[in-house]
Amino acid sequence: MNGETGKLKKYAPVALRTGIAIVFLWFAFSQIKNAGSWTRMIPSYVTSIVPFSSNTLVYMNAAFEIIFASLLLVGLYTRLASGLLTLHLLHIVTILGYGPTGVRDFSLVIATLSIFLAGADEFCLDRLIGRSEVKEIITRV
Repeated sequence: MNGETGKLKKYAPVALRTGIAIVFLWFAFSQIKNAGSWTRMIPSYVTSIVPFSSNTLVYMNAAFEIIFASLLLVGLYTRLASGLLTLHLLHIVTILGYGPTGVRDFSLVIATLSIFLAGADEFCLDRLIGRSEVKEIITRV
């Protein structure tokens, strides 16, 4: 491996984390913008056991994705956020089943799982907050 490739390698985790976070955020804001078009994806067993309308479930899903995708984007609680998003998307894949959308989403599951397995990269707030000089600044404020 030449020196330039080695220098670029450290950006791979942040690129993956950012890209996955953007995908989740795009879908979340799409759900908020047009909740009605997403209600057809909610399984009937879910609507039969919860006391919420389908639209409310879509909004709740969007809020979940916005919260944890935002945490993932900035790298705060990286392992928790990526773990929950992995499980969330895995559930969606089981609902969608085998097909173009299910296969695409399964690839996103694997990418999100890899973030979970790797944990915080060097550009995550998790790592930055872990540094003693940053802790000192935060405690002074």
